[in-house]
Amino acid sequence: MNQPELGKKIAELRKAKGFTQEELVEKCNLSVRTLQRIESGEVAPRSYTLKLIFTALDSDIHEASKNITGRFAEPRFNVSVWPGQFYRYVLDLFNFKTNPMKKITILAVTFSVIFLGTFVLCSESKAQKAEKAIKAIEAQQAKSNIWANEGKTDSLMTLYRSDAKVLPYCENKAEIRVMTADAFTKEFKLIDFHTTSISIADSIAVQKYEDTFSLQGATYNQKGMTEWRLTKGKWLIVNDIFMNY
Repeated sequence: MNQPELGKKIAELRKAKGFTQEELVEKCNLSVRTLQRIESGEVAPRSYTLKLIFTALDSDIHEASKNITGRFAEPRFNVSVWPGQFYRYVLDLFNFKTNPMKKITILAVTFSVIFLGTFVLCSESKAQKAEKAIKAIEAQQAKSNIWANEGKTDSLMTLYRSDAKVLPYCENKAEIRVMTADAFTKEFKLIDFHTTSISIADSIAVQKYEDTFSLQGATYNQKGMTEWRLTKGKWLIVNDIFMNY
């Protein structure tokens, strides 16, 4: 006797006893849907489930069916029928004619878990991206500090985009070059530089900083804000605003 035949036999015994499916499941503490699947041969019932059914039907066929259910419980069989069973289970979840509140709850929890998982992954991805950007900008700033103390104007200019400005003094990159070269002739020396914060938004970053420098023997304290833009895979300065205090 194979699984479809077993299901048919259960249906025959049930009808012979004069039970409806609803009456039989009440005696077995099963759902109507489960019994329907067993009788149609869609699922392989567990030994315990069969025992409940045959006991309710006052039948000893359970003993004769042990070998059948054991074979259907083997991993190789479960793997082969699992996709079909899963597909039917998913379709049944969206059938709100039976147990609507239970199914709505299951679906709501499932979608909530999926949404939360996606949100966490996206948040982690954004955090990692921001961390990478901050490290890149800090590396660029470290180069700038070294080149400034070494008086390397050309090297410093590689950190500025072609449309860069330094407010309120320079409206374009050519003026930035002139101002930088002039500072170096006046014995510019960067004494201290400290980044207070870096904010990242996609391809734009805003760096706030404080620094101390000397020029012609006088010492100055300065606060500023630099706008960086990710340009062709590299973070470059587009705006620099500062003032002495």
